[in-house]
Amino acid sequence: MKDAFRCRIIFLAGLVFSPSGFFAQRIDNVRPEIEGDKIHIYYDLTGLSEDQSVLVKAFMSTDGGKTYGEALKSVTGDAGIITGPGKSRCIVWNVFEEVDELVSLDVKFKVRADLLQSQQGAQSLQRTFKLDLNTNIGSKPVLDYRSYGFNLKGAIYLNQLGLGLRGGYFRTFRSEINYSDGSVNYPDTGYYWGYFGGAFIEYDFLRSTKYSLYPFLFLGQAKVLYTYNTDYKTDEFFKYSVFGSVGLGFDVHIARFFYLGTELEYFVSPWMDVVPSEDPDESLDGFCIGIVFKFVIDPG
Repeated sequence: MKDAFRCRIIFLAGLVFSPSGFFAQRIDNVRPEIEGDKIHIYYDLTGLSEDQSVLVKAFMSTDGGKTYGEALKSVTGDAGIITGPGKSRCIVWNVFEEVDELVSLDVKFKVRADLLQSQQGAQSLQRTFKLDLNTNIGSKPVLDYRSYGFNLKGAIYLNQLGLGLRGGYFRTFRSEINYSDGSVNYPDTGYYWGYFGGAFIEYDFLRSTKYSLYPFLFLGQAKVLYTYNTDYKTDEFFKYSVFGSVGLGFDVHIARFFYLGTELEYFVSPWMDVVPSEDPDESLDGFCIGIVFKFVIDPG
């Protein structure tokens, strides 16, 4: 893999770069240099007082500067909010965290600095909207049964922290429950199903546009309905439960707005009497693993 990186970087050495346009605050002398598998983009920032701040972004064109894509995201150094002027400031772009290869013969870079007003400080936060559809299969340890379901969640991300709402549906089947009523034994009295909703918080450990690795915490309420086997009873029993879950998710960028991943989650709930009896006999505790289809919208 390192050899492949090295070959691509040697090829990049022949590319042509150009400085950005001019603003009231000036960006001059843009000069990229290749350092290993990273590109250092140097620039001079002038036209500012020592206490003025700007939001600095770098852009890349692969058609000689005719068009530029979105701002580069896998960057460190003198990008983001910069205060005061400075010579030879440096933005470090981690190339292969953002693109698989860079082989165009007409690549150019520009750097843009937008002046920040005091009331616009919140613009320093990168806002992202993420919408997930998660289909899951669960394994519950209390009784011998399996469940399946799906849930939909939407989150607003501020940099790496996401806050959002989640709702879902689940249904559970058992192989056997062996419920006795007097002298009669009912090997399968029915199944339960239900739906839930609540709020969650998650944090993406990876500052990458290609991958996400995020632990999350969910707290919500479920309505559990038990549908009896009609040979036993034509009735329905329901109960509400406040419950939570903890989990870990991972996804990979597949297409422009589309990510594909998986989540492992453990549900924790109060013990509850789903099948009526003198004592609570099962809970909603258990592991679930799911496939995640995620759509990410970055408003910039």
